[in-house]
Amino acid sequence: MTKKQHYVPQFYLKNFTSDDNKLWVFDRVKKEYYRNAPKDICFEKFLYETPWEDANPKLGKYVLENQIEVYFAEKEGEYSSLLKKIIGICREPQNKNALICNAQEKKMLASFLTNIFVRNPWSLKQIESDLPLEELKKNEEIQAIEQIIQIMGLGDIDSLVKAADKRVWLTEEFDGSRLASRIAKMNYIFLVSEKESFITSSFPAMYELYDTDDDGLMPSNIYLSLHPQISVLYNDTISKTKSNRLKIVDEEIVHELNSVYLKHDVAQMRFLIAKDKDSLTTVIKNTP
Repeated sequence: MTKKQHYVPQFYLKNFTSDDNKLWVFDRVKKEYYRNAPKDICFEKFLYETPWEDANPKLGKYVLENQIEVYFAEKEGEYSSLLKKIIGICREPQNKNALICNAQEKKMLASFLTNIFVRNPWSLKQIESDLPLEELKKNEEIQAIEQIIQIMGLGDIDSLVKAADKRVWLTEEFDGSRLASRIAKMNYIFLVSEKESFITSSFPAMYELYDTDDDGLMPSNIYLSLHPQISVLYNDTISKTKSNRLKIVDEEIVHELNSVYLKHDVAQMRFLIAKDKDSLTTVIKNTP
């Protein structure tokens, strides 16, 4: 069983490592800089597991243990290959005006952005706090299922409801891809810097979402740094003719985007991450 469950994928963090396979980290709580390997940061033990409550010990400690972790591992192979292709094209473009992703890759990129957003501990806490557990337990069908579960010695139904809710949000099995499908319809550009100055964080994908009465949460602005030289931006103001293409940006734009990480709450983005220490010290020193 995988105990160390990474909420920021290691394959993604490796894009920010230097020749010794380590990256620089700034802890915003301790105000400390240090070096670390991708496997040793941005994880929590048993993060995606749901403990059985008052259940038969023969069932083990967790409901369907490692099911979500295995799902992530399978998806990460696809995501990693896609990011390698995007980074390769953006760093050495044959045609600076060419389309970067095909139709299938566009959907996969949207899936990756959704995955890296919802799997974060901060997001999981928001999801769990919105789970109407007591209201669900008033449902007659749920009550009937609960009686059967108790007879079978599976314990309280709370465990199964919480586990099912995680699967709804964290996998595509139960239409958990609604947010991804909405992102795939948005226009986006790849921002390319001549210097390796883009940073990332322990909450890499920054979203601006708005709530609608009919469709729930809708994205309006999304940013993710993919590599020290490359980031992706989804925005309502990007025209269709410029979408899915690269745009060269200067150091001022890079700093402006990097500083956004510092403007989020420490509880959401505790660690800032970069290939070199200078990129971190620059953004920290120059961000009000």
